[in-house]
Amino acid sequence: MNIVLGTRGSRLALWQAHHIKELLLKNVKDVTVDVNIISTRGDRILDKALPDIGGKGLFTKEIEDALLEERVDIAVHSLKDLPGELPEGLLYIGSPKRADCRDTFVSKKWSSLSGVPDGGRLATGSMRRKALIFEQNPTITCGMLRGNIDTRLRKLEEEDWDGIIMAAAALERLGMHDQITEFLNPESFVSAVGQGAIGLEIKESRPELMDILNNIIDKKTVTAVKAERAFMRALEGGCSVPIGAWGRLANGSLALTGYFASPDGKHSIRETLTGSPETPEDLGNRLAGKYQILGVEALKPS
Repeated sequence: MNIVLGTRGSRLALWQAHHIKELLLKNVKDVTVDVNIISTRGDRILDKALPDIGGKGLFTKEIEDALLEERVDIAVHSLKDLPGELPEGLLYIGSPKRADCRDTFVSKKWSSLSGVPDGGRLATGSMRRKALIFEQNPTITCGMLRGNIDTRLRKLEEEDWDGIIMAAAALERLGMHDQITEFLNPESFVSAVGQGAIGLEIKESRPELMDILNNIIDKKTVTAVKAERAFMRALEGGCSVPIGAWGRLANGSLALTGYFASPDGKHSIRETLTGSPETPEDLGNRLAGKYQILGVEALKPS
């Protein structure tokens, strides 16, 4: 059987697609795998912040269209790019083992994020990261940072910023561990939903692919990210609101930390609940319900 993977064309996206290819070739008999590069709207528009482009699925829609038309068999995403609500007929089937979910601080000037002085200049394209930065130090200014990993690191030096925030998994997958200045604690600097995980999406009408992908899916990862995604879905969160979630298994329980804030970081909610790993989406929904009681709607941009 020949399987076609659909992916974005960045170096990180291609690393992820080829990682899935290697896992399939290693764990599934009698398959061949091709990789099909698809350009998305989010890749083409780099001079605007993500909320200003508008709409969900900025990095997934074109790949999902290819899935629905069966030009590709499996979509390979950074799971944090995959919206909570998927188009009719498509299914998030799971993920292989998750990489490091943490954010990192990258700087040529300072040894830690907390060491950036008042009035410092950082850069990020994420509403969540901006809110977390402002929450820690409201005097810091945040410039917009978009583009692939190499572009972001180049801009750090060209713009003479005090630092940028990047996902640990992205830097580690591309062999850029030496760029990391500080790993940020996900209990306080809460990660993006699904960060560090590769999301595999298929057409619901392709049960043969479900059977194949079961060979490479990691149950612990899927349990954690299902809780995170349920939390995001219940709060209607996306790239236009500062939202984060961190799920992890420990001592037979599933813990979920959620984060929701106003864009300026002045008002935020950060709570943790624990529950059964057997019902991760129930835990995500329960935590979201607690946030709704605490007044999360008042924090959303008008």
